[in-house]
Amino acid sequence: MKYKAHALIILLFCCAVNLISSEAKYVGSDLRDPFKSYLPEAKIDKTSSVILRELSTLNLTGIIWGEDPMAIINGKVYRVGESILGIKIVEIDKRGVLLEHQGESYILKPK
Repeated sequence: MKYKAHALIILLFCCAVNLISSEAKYVGSDLRDPFKSYLPEAKIDKTSSVILRELSTLNLTGIIWGEDPMAIINGKVYRVGESILGIKIVEIDKRGVLLEHQGESYILKPK
């Protein structure tokens, strides 16, 4: 019995030494790289920040509404359908001016 216990201890020790001294090998070369994105690259629309910057420069000083509404923006008169800085004027009413650029809507209110 004493020899069986010693043999078991020696066997476990040899296995442990073998595990510790063995070198880890990467065998997953055919597996997917977890650090590589397989999604298509996102198209960042930098124009939205440019548009917001340009909108901050617009000063709506007056609105004339009726059959042919007009807005006074930065000292110039604009009508529905016209563009200012590449941004189309969609609607003018007493609350403000509805602007649109690349499918995004913005409201310009009097200051």
